[in-house]
Amino acid sequence: MTHQKKEENPVSKLPSVLIWGGRSQARLVAEMLKESGVGQAYIVFDNTLDKPYFESQAMFVNDIQLLKKEISRATHYVVCIAGEHGYARYRTAEYLERLGLRPLTLVHDKSFVEPSSILGDGCQIMPGVVIHKFSMIGKHTVINTSATVDHECVIGNGVHIMGNAAITGVVEIGDYATVGTNATILPFLKIGEGAFVGAGAVVTEDVAPYTVVAGVPAKVLRKNTIKFYEEPLLELIR
Repeated sequence: MTHQKKEENPVSKLPSVLIWGGRSQARLVAEMLKESGVGQAYIVFDNTLDKPYFESQAMFVNDIQLLKKEISRATHYVVCIAGEHGYARYRTAEYLERLGLRPLTLVHDKSFVEPSSILGDGCQIMPGVVIHKFSMIGKHTVINTSATVDHECVIGNGVHIMGNAAITGVVEIGDYATVGTNATILPFLKIGEGAFVGAGAVVTEDVAPYTVVAGVPAKVLRKNTIKFYEEPLLELIR
């Protein structure tokens, strides 16, 4: 059990942020919070770690009972469950909102989001990302470094678009789908809910829900399954 206490800052008026997850994505988010000034990391929670993965002024907690004692001090949250675990990221957010916490949307200042596009709550937009006109990005979606989302795309909730992926115009991506590094989705296509597009794939036709595709052109490999371990969250709200 680890409980690393940060120094209190009673004069801070920044939102006090719970970061759920303590590995690489959390490290990036903690730095983005510091740089942007939109919030202050108060707690980093990860019950899979014995000690902090990175140095931070935030409190590190890996025990759910300790988190229950401290969580009332947080006002906002960011869920740092990345990779293909978009369903877990979205469901975790639902539990945290039941506790009265509010989502923070983080947009790196080196990214570009057209004013006519809409970002859902809790999105994480990394440096170099370009989101073109009239696109809609769902809640708790992560778009990684230098990925592009062209005009009039509809991206669902809990999606992860990895680095340098190219989502061309008028593409629709269903909830919880993952698009791998350097993948390209051609115009007017639909990527189904829970689908997984492999790194470097070129998608030339619609992808069925919960399907893994890869290659050039992309071909179906197998069915995709999604996982969500809700036990810590059930304990947190009891």
